[in-house]
This record gives sequence, structure tokens and C-alpha cells, in this order.
Amino acid sequence: MDDTGARGVSVRRGCLAVAAVVLLGLWHGATAGGRISIGPPVASPMYRGGDRKSAIPLRWGFDDIGFTSPPPWHQASLTRHPRGADLMREFGFDFWLMWYPDAAPDWTYDQNREFIRRVDAWCDANGVWWMPNTLASLWNNAPERRVDAQGYDWFCRPDGRRFFLFPDALLRELGRCKRVLGVMYDEAEHHQNNANQVPGLDRPAMFDPAGRTLEQAADAHTAAAAKVAALHRKHGLRLYTEHVTPVMYHTFARAGFTAGTKVLKEAFSPAFVACALGASIQYDTELWVTPDLWGLQGYPSHSPEEYRSALLLAYHLGADCIYTESLSHPPSAGAPYPVNSLAEITDTDYRVTEYGRIAQWFRKEYVPAHPRLFDRRRLKPRVVIVRQEDGCYGQRAVGAPWLPDRLFGSREWRSTPITEAWLGIWSLLTRGAVPRNTLYRGWGAFADRPNRFFHPLDGVVVYDHRVGYRLLRDAEVIFLTGVGVSATTRRAIARCVREGAICVSLPHLVPRLVRDRASASGIVADGKGRWIITEDFAAPAVRDAVRHVIPDRDLIRYRFGDREVVLTPVDGDPNRIQGVERMWTAGR
Repeated sequence: MDDTGARGVSVRRGCLAVAAVVLLGLWHGATAGGRISIGPPVASPMYRGGDRKSAIPLRWGFDDIGFTSPPPWHQASLTRHPRGADLMREFGFDFWLMWYPDAAPDWTYDQNREFIRRVDAWCDANGVWWMPNTLASLWNNAPERRVDAQGYDWFCRPDGRRFFLFPDALLRELGRCKRVLGVMYDEAEHHQNNANQVPGLDRPAMFDPAGRTLEQAADAHTAAAAKVAALHRKHGLRLYTEHVTPVMYHTFARAGFTAGTKVLKEAFSPAFVACALGASIQYDTELWVTPDLWGLQGYPSHSPEEYRSALLLAYHLGADCIYTESLSHPPSAGAPYPVNSLAEITDTDYRVTEYGRIAQWFRKEYVPAHPRLFDRRRLKPRVVIVRQEDGCYGQRAVGAPWLPDRLFGSREWRSTPITEAWLGIWSLLTRGAVPRNTLYRGWGAFADRPNRFFHPLDGVVVYDHRVGYRLLRDAEVIFLTGVGVSATTRRAIARCVREGAICVSLPHLVPRLVRDRASASGIVADGKGRWIITEDFAAPAVRDAVRHVIPDRDLIRYRFGDREVVLTPVDGDPNRIQGVERMWTAGR
């Protein structure tokens, strides 16, 4: 869902949003951090026979925003459609992300239970998993409160925070379902940063930053989100997020959420995936990716070839779940591609669109012919960006009215040279394809620029300020940036430097003994490696020191154990990529 305002379209209340779930053979289990897996392992029907038994399975689905039908059961219309089950089979879908009805707070709890059971029974009969998406409180001009007949407010919490929360009675019902994977908090990071500004309010979302410092915010945000996760976990429900800006993946993942990312949209897609990939590995969650066809010019703003490229990027970088926004959304006025999304659905039938044919080709032909034989968690990065979350992605440079420069939604916390420093790293590592001042292609300077899906990256991943030595030890270059770093992580980085890594760091994050030894150049030899102390990650001295990890060709490359994934543009077209997985060979 996108309520950022870039659409210029107010989503009507009858829209249906989809919950995404796909069959997965391996579910990552409980970790020492208290995160638990919900539900038993689920076998994928995808791989049959031969060496494909060892391939990584895929959840494959759709978001149903924009798909409307007559009342009273807008969001359950697929369950009543005469060809709804046929559509699931033709696309190979096993995951449905559903916009839980806006009208639900006006229903009795028994009516809500009837709705949930109806959807769950249909999904069970058709081998589909589903998930309610908590969008009702987020869309343009949504009411501030939604109080039901029992006096429960679905949108507002007694302490002043505002975020959707099902009543306990309905959480229990969802937890009893056979085919519910969890609950989605769509664009949770966006609404945290803008303090509920999309519906025209100024109220904190899941985390209230009042009385804190920015240095405390990452841990405090995790603590607040973890309490919400615990409320759902007692009913057997896992929580998910879908990020439209490349921040807070790690704080949510550490809290027990699966933090998914959009691609396409207004994203620098490879960079967004690198951030989400790091959070999924560090906190042992699944990696979810949603190609979102919305953009600055409406829906759809991205070509079929861009959509195809997004599917390939997500798949080859190890996504456990890929779901498309949207299943059947009509084109908005003035959109550059005046085509419905995957299918045009009438009351009695449906017609597959060009986007839909690409989706079918991907799931039915490409995936079986290209089984993934690597484990995403065995990533061996060339470059690690270590950054304590502060909510900054360059919103000051974007200047959009719905993207205020309020870090974590605080009126007091604005972007600074320290919070914006990491933006220069992306510009450096992508040879300038990502600008130095923002990671978001929205509004302002980007309004008239053509879409460009591809940008080069060579083994780049983002971890937070608590990452340990095990995930850092393979890196050739470590960038240390942001407002803070834990003592454990600083020691782990120092060990990596002594073993041969280069660490490029902001001055305030460097160990004091290293800082005291620095020359005017900021370079300090340490064991087999060195520190480079700088306030500008794009400085010539930094570029010279890390030139070996800046791609000299147009490629995206990642190594996972003994396997290597390489993605390149086809005939130089940045919106049309191809991918290959192969055995890793040193020096290639």
C-alpha cells in the first residue's frame, strides 16, 4: 500500500489489500533473542525430483489493494468469485495479503469472526496462506479513531500512540485459523517517521520518542515494537512489515517482526534489498520483497520489463517471499502504462495482463528452471555498512510534504551531517548512480527523471550497531557510520581490522586509542588492516582506499557460501536485467 501522497490518488475504502504467504520448506527457528517461529514447517510444492530437492523454496503471492467488489464483503470477494480458485492456480499463488476491511470496526465481533472463517476456509480449500494487512488507519483522510460497540479503539492506544491493533477476541480468532501466517503492518517505518501525517494527524505511531534522545531511539523503538509482537505471539501470530523507505528494518527485525521491503516504487531497489537482507541475516528472519508498481506518475509507473527485473533481483538475492502490489488495480489517470496490474477481473471472469504474463512466466517457467542452491544466511559480503538506526534516508533532500524531516516522528530530531553520512557511502559504491543526499526517488529532483532500476553493487550488506564478529569477519571493507555503536560491535570491527579489513569510520565512532594515533590524513595502520577516519565517505582518499570493492563493470554480485549470484543489464538497459547463479571462483 502506498499512502505517501505520491500517488495523488485517495484509495477508496472498498479497496482490497492482500496478505502475502507462500509455502516454505524451511522456517527459520527460534533464536537467542527471543524471536520464535510461528507454525510448523511448510513444504513447498515447487521442486520435484533431481537436485532440485535441495533448492530454496519460494512463497509467491499478491497484495489485493485496489481490487473492489460489491458490498458487504469487499475483501472476501475472491472467495465468492466464480473463477477465484482458477486465478490462484493459473498464477501459482499460495499467498494472499489482504487489506482487512475498513468497515470491520463497525461490525460486531461475530461478523468479524464470520469474515475471518470464510476467508480461512476458502484459503484452506485452495492451498493458499493469507494475512490481514492493517491499512485502515493509514490511508488518506482516515479518521483519527475507530471505536467499536464494545468501546475498543482499533486505531488509538490509551497512551497517545496511534497504530492499528485488533481486539484480543479477534487476535484469538486469527490465531486459531489454519491458513493465517501472521499480521502485516504496512509501511510501519514510514508512519513512524511521519507521525501519522498521511491521515492528517500528528501523533506518534508504535514508538513515542518523547523524553528520549536520538542515540536512544533505535533500542527504544525495538522495545516498543517487541511489546506489540509479544501481544500477537501469545496468540500464535507473527508480525510483518513492508517498508517504503530503507530504514528501521533492523529495529523491527530485532523486535521479532519479519521486515520486508518494497522494490520499484520510488526505491533504489538494489540498495533497499541490501538493507533488508542484512536485517534478515542478523536477526534470523525471512526476507520478504514486494515489487510495487506505484510511482511518482501514478499506477502503474513501472514498465513490464522493470517488473520482470524486480522479480529477478528479489529471487536471486534470496527472497523467501515475493508478492506483487497489486493483483488487480486499475491504472490511474495519466499513468505511463495504462494497464491493470496482473489481471483485469470482472464479476464473472478475469483477463491476464502483460504484467500478469510476466508473473506467470516467472513462477511457472523461470523459477523451476533456475533453482536456488544457496543459503542466504551464508552470505560472505565484500562490504559491510554498520549503522545504528536513526530513521534518516535523505528526506531533507526530497522535500516532499508527506515526508517531513522528523526522525522517528520526533519534532525535535532533524537530519544532521552524521545521520546523512551513510548516504554518501551508497553514492560511492554505486559509482554515483545513487545520489549523495538521498536514498528515496520521490518528489523534487526525481519528478522528471526516467526510471532506472539497476545500479551496481558488489557484495554490500547493512547491519546495525549490535552486529557481532561472525557476520563481519569476511568483509574486506567496513563502513562505520551513524549516531552510535555498541562496545561489542566496536571490538569486533577492531578485530577485523587487525586481521586485514579496512574500516572507514566517522571520527566519533573510532576507538579512542586508534583516534589518538591518527595522522593528518586520518589513516591508521592496525595489524594487517587499517582505519580511515573521515567525515566524508565520498572523499578522494576514501575512494582510493576502497576502489577494489567499487564495481568496475555494471553488475550486482553477491557470494553465498560456495555459490555466487551475478545480475547484469541486458544490452546496457538499466531496466532489463538478467541473473545467473554459479559456483564461486576466487578472482573472477
